[in-house]
Amino acid sequence: MRHEAISLIKAEHRSLAAVLDALIHVVRKAEESGKDPEFKLLHAMLYYMREFPERRHHPSEDASLFALLMQRSNAADEVIHELEAEHDQGEAILNTLTVALSTWEAGRPNGAAGFADALKSFSEFYWRHMDKEENKVLPIAEQELTDEDWREIRDMFAAHADPLLGKRLGDEFDELFSD
Repeated sequence: MRHEAISLIKAEHRSLAAVLDALIHVVRKAEESGKDPEFKLLHAMLYYMREFPERRHHPSEDASLFALLMQRSNAADEVIHELEAEHDQGEAILNTLTVALSTWEAGRPNGAAGFADALKSFSEFYWRHMDKEENKVLPIAEQELTDEDWREIRDMFAAHADPLLGKRLGDEFDELFSD
């Protein structure tokens, strides 16, 4: 159970990291060429970030992994509180990035640079966040959680449908990553 649950969580982190890397790649390519990127693709990637990590992954961490670990031990309480606060901040940071993208797309002065700066902050935020989860929380969870806890966590994450992992969410993602 434990290994399945941890694998599911880390797979979702890899999907998130892949989208962050793709965003950075598209921006870098636009900077190097001096041409605008395909804005539809960038919007699709931000849509993925909003719909999967923000609306599915993070709430599941809060409701299962973090809640169960805090019931079993206080060893991770401080870092869990930090991570929960970061989950609360994620939507606002994503909104800032979305506005920066729209500003760039509208052709505003310094729009590209503004988006690149916002993306740098956003990606650094998420990489630090995932590092805390994987290198601070999960090792404590491995020590403290029961098989039944891990089963609950596994079931929560197994119910997700991440389109980057080949699972269907529904029609809303069908066209986003098809270009």
